[in-house]
Amino acid sequence: MKLRYIFGIGIPLFAVLTGLSFYFYWQDNHLVLAQVEAQQTQAALEFAKNNDQMACLSQVIQQSENCREANCTVGLKVFLSHCIQHAEKNVNLCDGVPEQHDYLAKVSWSVSVCRKAKVRNGNCSNIVNEIPQLCAAGTSL
Repeated sequence: MKLRYIFGIGIPLFAVLTGLSFYFYWQDNHLVLAQVEAQQTQAALEFAKNNDQMACLSQVIQQSENCREANCTVGLKVFLSHCIQHAEKNVNLCDGVPEQHDYLAKVSWSVSVCRKAKVRNGNCSNIVNEIPQLCAAGTSL
């Protein structure tokens, strides 16, 4: 009986607190995230002018080594997607990349890519995980 009351009050309370937490985070950070996105978009377009898609991936992996916060991760994901879309096509970009919907294969592949580059933080694989989606969208064809 008591367990029912705990769940009846606890779950809605948890949902409300989680919603409020997200709201306050967004209020504090949405301008910074927008600024990071704009800066990284511009940087990606500049980088893509003189590089191919594999250079975009290498650049992001290298930059992810010191990436520890959410703003950095978001920025590098934006950089990667814009750079891949505007850089010179490279047919090797999608070689060995798992299907977009195969979660376990994507995780294994992205961790492997980052470890081969000797980057051992979780943000690298989180960022590199964008490649299967970009390949599925046909950005390297």
